[in-house]
Amino acid sequence: MKRPIKYKERFKQPIIFDGLQKGLVSPTDIDFCFEVDNKFLLLGDCKKDDAPFPLGQRLVIERIVDNWRATRKISVGVIATHSTSPEQSIVLANTVVTKIYYNGKWHKSNTVFTQFVKNIAEKFDVDKLKGLS
Repeated sequence: MKRPIKYKERFKQPIIFDGLQKGLVSPTDIDFCFEVDNKFLLLGDCKKDDAPFPLGQRLVIERIVDNWRATRKISVGVIATHSTSPEQSIVLANTVVTKIYYNGKWHKSNTVFTQFVKNIAEKFDVDKLKGLS
């Protein structure tokens, strides 16, 4: 099922964080999140090829995933990469998961996002993620 973006013009509008920084404290963004029935969380960010993974984003992903895990819920963080040009839309399903944060550690990967989701849905028996289209 293809769900359209509700407000396409607003979607293209960048959010500027000017005036919201003090030292190392500032807002960050996370590109995607799957939360299923308050039992499973997949949180991640997309990066162009080998773009840097800023410390602030890494810490946010780690802390959210760790806090979910501390409540005995399944939680995973990922970095997905792509080679999409700026004038094209990034299709998350076609990105490649290159880093996985699970059980307090980062692991390397090289799995197309759709296959990664299939694998994780099977591993953790998350029915609502099985057969995504």
